[in-house]
Amino acid sequence: MIKAIDFFCGAGGLTRGLLDAGISVVAGIDNDERIRKTYESNNRPSRFIAADIKDVDIDACREELGIEAKEPTLYAACTPCQPFSTLNTMHAIDGRKSLLLDFAAIVEKSPPDYIIVENVPGLGNAFGKEIYHQFERILKKHDFQIDADMLDAKDFGVPQTRKRFILVASRHGRPRLPIQTTKKQYRTVEDSIRRFPALAHGERSDSYKNHVARKLPPHHLRIVEAVPANGGSRRDVADTSILLKCHQKNPSAHKDVFGRMSWNLPAPTLTCRCTDVYCGRFTHPEQNRGISLREAAALQTFDDQYEFFGDSILEQARQIGNAVPVRLAELLGNSILEAHARESRS
Repeated sequence: MIKAIDFFCGAGGLTRGLLDAGISVVAGIDNDERIRKTYESNNRPSRFIAADIKDVDIDACREELGIEAKEPTLYAACTPCQPFSTLNTMHAIDGRKSLLLDFAAIVEKSPPDYIIVENVPGLGNAFGKEIYHQFERILKKHDFQIDADMLDAKDFGVPQTRKRFILVASRHGRPRLPIQTTKKQYRTVEDSIRRFPALAHGERSDSYKNHVARKLPPHHLRIVEAVPANGGSRRDVADTSILLKCHQKNPSAHKDVFGRMSWNLPAPTLTCRCTDVYCGRFTHPEQNRGISLREAAALQTFDDQYEFFGDSILEQARQIGNAVPVRLAELLGNSILEAHARESRS
């Protein structure tokens, strides 16, 4: 069996998908202690290690986790996306860019058999190309063969448009990224969240874990109530005097803010503020509120039993929005298992 370590594991979306594929994820490593309960409660027996990647002694870590030198291993790394995002205006000075090279240093010191890397498209273009090329050179130096491309989660059974740069690498022959599983008949918002009980803003339902919606301030609620159901946007609001002053002055600025999701389409890309109507097209298609934590998790293909813990809705939404969709993670795990099977037959 392949043993894996999930670096920058977050709330465990990638770990959960790899476990579902049949890969033994022995640990998730992240420097945010706040996510320990979410990660460990949902991914047993994988353990959570709170550590900065710069401080990880990979040889000691492998020994502590019981990974022997002869065992096939996978390192997965979903480095923080913000340094390479087109929304980040501090590309040149963002110190988090080096995290991918910190991961490369771990690979150099104790090379695994397989690697998965996930990041925003900016990693493969002008915002991150130099960093990526350095990373690629290090992998090739250690005899890794690579398959990498931009993938959209909606092409793989995830009810969400979510474009990401994905890399799989192997020291045992060329690996292959998963093949698109859905063509035109995408899973939709309706497929994923219609079943959840109705909520008012600020309300919680005990029928499902984390089915709670943020409470809206009165001026936000007025706008939401005026936006037409099923895909409407603030540009459809007749009385523009109720809009925020910034949107009255510049109607085209952040045009999806306060917009409703459409029942018959995949969701837009979820972010760390995915339950906040002020931060994107995150308003429920019909109800006058933002989507709940449970609905956001469903759009990220987390199982309904996957529970998120934290001191606030904002903290839990960050865990959900930053995660790798579980369904896509499972398919990436299957790609690694297929590469391992090919190597075993040769």
